[in-house]
This record gives sequence, structure tokens and C-alpha cells, in this order.
Amino acid sequence: MKTIRRFALALETVATVGTVAVLGLSTSSFGAGVLRHTVVNAHAGGIGGGVGGMTLTISPNASILAKVDLVVHVTYTCDQMYDPSTGMPVTASQTSGTLFVSAQERSGSKVADGNGQTSIQPACDAIPGFFSGTQNQADVVVTASGAPFKKGSGVAQAFGSVCENGGFTSFGPPPCDSGQSNPTVIAIK
Repeated sequence: MKTIRRFALALETVATVGTVAVLGLSTSSFGAGVLRHTVVNAHAGGIGGGVGGMTLTISPNASILAKVDLVVHVTYTCDQMYDPSTGMPVTASQTSGTLFVSAQERSGSKVADGNGQTSIQPACDAIPGFFSGTQNQADVVVTASGAPFKKGSGVAQAFGSVCENGGFTSFGPPPCDSGQSNPTVIAIK
């Protein structure tokens, strides 16, 4: 019984010291920032050095450009990112990234194949389970390689990544989100 009492007393002491430390940290702006960063790290993706998610959806319709290339419309959301040095949410003006689209279409006995990419500066504000996020949109020109694209049907897939601008700091690498769509059958018009 003495051992249980000693253990309970030790546990109570640790809990008291921990509570006092948290209260002490919360009274200074630096300590509050550290606590906010710690709580944010525990609950959200896309934190400094971490990778959050992107959800990408390809429009079922693509259009031919100049009788050769395709224009593929992509809608996407990305998880909220938090600045590793401040713990604050990263705004769209502080992000940059790339969307990459590949597409294929059978054209007679040949296969029209192509890739394209575009730069993006999205609002990454999705919070899984709470907010589905801003629907960002982009058109990606897919340049044909080999045979040109023609009216008909094909398959496309999108890949994306976005990071907070700025690169590595003393707090580590910037937060990033990435993801890919499922291969999608597209009508080429």
C-alpha cells in the first residue's frame, strides 16, 4: 500500500509541476506561441516539415487546344498549413506550388500521350472533419507527345504539391501539402 501512495504522490507532483509550467508559459508571448504550435502540431496536417493532403478532382470534360493539345480543368482543396515559427495559419499569399496533369487517348492505332503543369497559389484551409476547404481551380494545358489529341475519350490524372514560401528556417522545412487524383475518364471535345 505504501508503494501505491508514493506512486500517487509522485504522479500528483509531476501533474502539478506540468500545470504550473503550462500556466507560466502561457503568460508570455513566446510561451503562448510555443504552446499554440504544440497544440496545432498535435491536431493538424501540413505543419512545418510535415506533409498534409490535397484532394484533386479532374473535370470529366477536356477541350482541344489548337487541334493538338488538351486543356484539363482541375478542382482541388488542400489542408490548412501552419507556419512552424509562429504557429499561425498560412494564407494563400504565402503559398506556391505546382499542378501536373498527364493524359492519354487512343487515336487510331496510335496513342496520344501528353503532360502539362501550371503554377498555383492556393488557399489551403481545409480542416478534416470540420471544414472541407476552399475549392481552388486551375486549367492545365497538356502538350501532346507523338499523336495529337482528337475528339473522343481518354484518361487523365492530376498530381499536386504546395508549400509555404520561404524554404528552410531554424524551425525546419516549411509545411507542404500534396496529393493526386484517381485516373479519370475524360470526354475530349
